Amino acid sequence: MPSGGPYRGTNGQNRTGLAEHPEAGETIARSSAAYIDHLPMASDSFFKSPCTIDQIRTFLAVASREHVTDAAKALRLSQPAVTQKIHQLERALGLRLFQRVGRNIQLTDEGLQVAAASLLVMRAMENLEHVARSVRELGRGSLTIGATQVAINYYLSETLAAFASVYPDLDLDIVLANTEDVCMQVASGRLDCGLVDAPLPELDLLHTPVAKDEIVVVAHRDHPLACLNRMVWGRLRGTKYLVWEPGSATELVAAELLGPGYGEVSRLTMSSLGAVRHALLNGLGIASVPRIAVDDDLRSGELLQLPVPGRTRAICAVRRPTSSGCAVEAFWPTLAGKAASTDHDGRRPEGPTHRAAG
Repeated sequence: MPSGGPYRGTNGQNRTGLAEHPEAGETIARSSAAYIDHLPMASDSFFKSPCTIDQIRTFLAVASREHVTDAAKALRLSQPAVTQKIHQLERALGLRLFQRVGRNIQLTDEGLQVAAASLLVMRAMENLEHVARSVRELGRGSLTIGATQVAINYYLSETLAAFASVYPDLDLDIVLANTEDVCMQVASGRLDCGLVDAPLPELDLLHTPVAKDEIVVVAHRDHPLACLNRMVWGRLRGTKYLVWEPGSATELVAAELLGPGYGEVSRLTMSSLGAVRHALLNGLGIASVPRIAVDDDLRSGELLQLPVPGRTRAICAVRRPTSSGCAVEAFWPTLAGKAASTDHDGRRPEGPTHRAAG
């Protein structure tokens, strides 16, 4: 669609056109999505337009240049053909769209209003083509997903397998990071979406819980603290505390669970949750871990939960509130709805999609 300067009304003052507001197409797309459930009824009620897209395109070309000859050259049409299309549009709408000023023409006040509406129409057409192109290219694109260690080890694989079976040619890139890093990268656009452990940082993101997870404090059955019936915080002084994701959401929960004892322990930072589990099984120390990671060890009695109440938290899918592309729109229902069909106790988590406070 040809572009040009601001439109001028009959009084000669500059009028800012919708060309300076590219969000118009996005607004139409969001509005259309809001009424998608009523699409059959709405489409039946649309009246037959008295004008054509070609007439609207020609009208905007003339309006932006205020000169029929220049518009005809840009459109690769003859001047009489352009003039005819303008006259057809004026007759169809019952309005005079231009007035002559010297050797040039200017929009009338009515023409200015029609030009603004015409820009919305053309932006809607551009958005339609964008949607079609995105759908065509979905199978040849890529999707970058951020995930925490807990999410990627226990909640994401089934979802990826289901999605990859539908879109086998789509490249999937998984970035491992803690909750805060994943959320910040999603918010900044470096990641398309993510699966993380609560609590979440306060960012302008949509999030929806997909599973419930419980953080428990555990130790080997032969560890000196394993015999306690009641936690004595002073007994934690000097105890080796295994950390597998410094600065993570899990550690925020752990600080609440251990209270004053959290500052008394001696920390040993390890590379992964799996490494912490193996260290626990060898009696190296205590750790705050997701129950799902040590459930079999707790059942067998190799590890014991210390007398500290566990803390349930959500595993959440996160994304930006605005559209992030066709691949994300295709993946989001799978991630938000099937990332984990049950939690570690076999319960289906419930909860709507929320917008985080930011």
